[in-house]
Amino acid sequence: MENTNFIVIFLNWLLSFDKKALILGASAIGAGFAMIAGIGPGIGQGYAAGKGAEATSTNPKGSKHSTMIMLLGAGIAETSGILSLVIALILLFGNPLIKQDGDGLIIAVSAIAAGIAMIAGIGPGIGQGYAAGKGCEAASMNPDGSRPSTLVMLLGSAVAQTSGIFSLVIALILMYANPLVTGHQSTIIVAASTLGAGIAMIAGIGPGIGQGYAAGKGTEATGKRPKYQSNVIKTMILGQAVAQTTGIYALVISLVLMFANPLMKLL
Repeated sequence: MENTNFIVIFLNWLLSFDKKALILGASAIGAGFAMIAGIGPGIGQGYAAGKGAEATSTNPKGSKHSTMIMLLGAGIAETSGILSLVIALILLFGNPLIKQDGDGLIIAVSAIAAGIAMIAGIGPGIGQGYAAGKGCEAASMNPDGSRPSTLVMLLGSAVAQTSGIFSLVIALILMYANPLVTGHQSTIIVAASTLGAGIAMIAGIGPGIGQGYAAGKGTEATGKRPKYQSNVIKTMILGQAVAQTTGIYALVISLVLMFANPLMKLL
């Protein structure tokens, strides 16, 4: 009972603020959460840089090529950070939530949930950086096979971004088309469902890292035996598809919470 009272007191305290101030405050928190995704690209690009330096010492004559692959892979690994930056900038400079009609608390929670959803970008950033590092390694070990291995790196890295794109979609829905904002159900359940929709997407960290690992190993294998590129790609893509399963589960739950929430029928 005491916990219930605490929640009620907390909600009443939040609702005592002006609606616009509440949304703006929550948007600041959401922007901060979104930028946590920068952890992934930072780690991934650092790994790629380390492997690039190692490749230069292994094959000094091919250092220019290794460096180019390192920069290309690191650029791809930056994608998650850029997507999170875009969401943070929208929340700060072009916030669509401020003009939305509906419950102020739900709209404020939408801003926080959108930022939390983008945390999933940690996974793709790490995974893509790993693939870039393996691309440098493959180029130094077998310069003649660098072209097919780089192709595998690019393909695998693109697939590894899937979780980040899922999170971006959920974040945009939360900011521009959250169906819960205009509902008339219990505020506590709707607010919790909105927050849950964002939290569910954090699961994308795992698939992002796993798919990046598959891309890295595929790149490494192609570098060693370029003539098996086709078979390596098939196995890599199949494995990445399986690795994405939990990310899809998270996406489904997030969408169910917003568009077909069974909890609303239990009120």
